[in-house]
Amino acid sequence: MLAEPKGWLAWATPILVLLGLGAAIYLTYVEGAQAQAICGPIGDCNAVQSSQYAKIFGLIPVGLLGALGYIGILIAWLWRRWRKDSLAEVAGLALFGMTAFGVLYSIYLTYLEIFVIHAVCIWCLSSAVIITLLMLLSLGPASKWLAAIDEED
Repeated sequence: MLAEPKGWLAWATPILVLLGLGAAIYLTYVEGAQAQAICGPIGDCNAVQSSQYAKIFGLIPVGLLGALGYIGILIAWLWRRWRKDSLAEVAGLALFGMTAFGVLYSIYLTYLEIFVIHAVCIWCLSSAVIITLLMLLSLGPASKWLAAIDEED
């Protein structure tokens, strides 16, 4: 079983969530306002943001899904950290589930950027790194919950 993050590492989750949330909100704004994204010297965020893949079902900006996901991750982390009820353990598993989904979806989006759109977005890649780090941090709480289930059998 993996140990839960301690000390400063325990606070890495909310810090990473806020960074990811900032990127997701920015991308949602860019998509909604049809503004030009600030990308810097790496990639072409505007090509990615103007592609058909920037919206889910042509309606929901991917950045909005990311923002909602980061908010859900923060709520699960807060519940896990400060509540000591039976749902606290479930929150740890939910934290892992949301971050694992985020990693898989980020892999899909990065594939689209590289092989279909032929452009990368530094904001999107940053979010992919952030969600991967969040998943790694969530392994401790998730393994504790899974170990508890295994002991019941």
